Amino acid sequence: MYTMLYQIFLILGILVSLGSLGLISILFIGYIKNKQKPRIDTSKQVTIVVPCKGNIPNLQKNLEGIIHQEYPNYRVVIILDSTLDPAFPIVASLEKKYRNVHVIFTEKNPCSSGKIAALLTGIKYVGETDIFVFADADILPHRLWLAYLVSPLKNDHIGATTGFRWFFPTSLKTTLIAAWNMATMTSLFLSMSNYAWGGSMAIRKPLFESLNIAERWNTGFSDDLLLTEVVKKAGYLIKFVPQTVAESPVEITITDFIRWGTQQFTWMRWYYPSIFYLSFCALVLLQILIPVGFIIIALGYMVPGILLILPIGYEIVYGLIGILVFRKLMNYPRSRFGRLVLYPFFMPLIFLLYAYSLLVSSVKKEIIWAGRHYRKEDMIKK
Repeated sequence: MYTMLYQIFLILGILVSLGSLGLISILFIGYIKNKQKPRIDTSKQVTIVVPCKGNIPNLQKNLEGIIHQEYPNYRVVIILDSTLDPAFPIVASLEKKYRNVHVIFTEKNPCSSGKIAALLTGIKYVGETDIFVFADADILPHRLWLAYLVSPLKNDHIGATTGFRWFFPTSLKTTLIAAWNMATMTSLFLSMSNYAWGGSMAIRKPLFESLNIAERWNTGFSDDLLLTEVVKKAGYLIKFVPQTVAESPVEITITDFIRWGTQQFTWMRWYYPSIFYLSFCALVLLQILIPVGFIIIALGYMVPGILLILPIGYEIVYGLIGILVFRKLMNYPRSRFGRLVLYPFFMPLIFLLYAYSLLVSSVKKEIIWAGRHYRKEDMIKK
């Protein structure tokens, strides 16, 4: 009996070590593939579609960041719910100030999320353009964000490009949130597991139309997961462009951020159950096996016990390599990333919080997003 348990824990220890090393290797692969910045192509006409709602921190600064791009031919379409929206005075003033800014109002769609209704309204208004760019109003992109985001689309095999958000820390708490956010980005390097992030993604308009993405959105909840599903099923790649990772405000509570992470995992469970349950088994099992490893060591089984607790060290290494890789690839000054030593040592806690969010999201039946309630049953009916 003891021999069998020893062998089982030994095998589990080897597997978790191999999995941890595999995760670290993704960072090296991502760096090698992206260390050369993409060649900028500014020949296409681009329309940036930006849904906007509520009291968004630094809204005017964010929108002016989107508006002021080093790109010759683009316009910005901002979509609001109504003139009663708190964002309206700021958005209206920007429309008066800049000729390439247009403000429109959402055509209500009871069959989709509020954000998708806004996006559908925006693409109806666009008219002639070569490329759609979809952006959230809470990102503050640098001036080359647009050029880097659309340039890879000259490759016909790439169906969509994506960036992500980044939090620049100002305190211990915000460094924890920044490290959490960083850890989620590694999967974007792998084409088989990556996805388009709705806060910063681009797609050629002819492809968007030929794949009938608007039709799928018409009864959908998640704009980016639906776009990802359609693009990948059609055989196209989604290209993560690290140079387009954009600054986002970080002054939120850790509780709110964990709640947001749980919501993201719930969307994943609804749209990509196979990826969700693979992540669930890997991360939750890992957090269970680590304390088991300490118990096994106390019982005298050193080798399997050490193998089971080694992931703590791997997580620290993963955090160190991760911050070095992203700091190198992103288009921001190194001084903005805060104290690098904190990122790796937060990683064991972050992976524990991931496991918690996965556990909660595995039984979650409802998401509250922008004041609206969404249930999986409603999505299936549609």
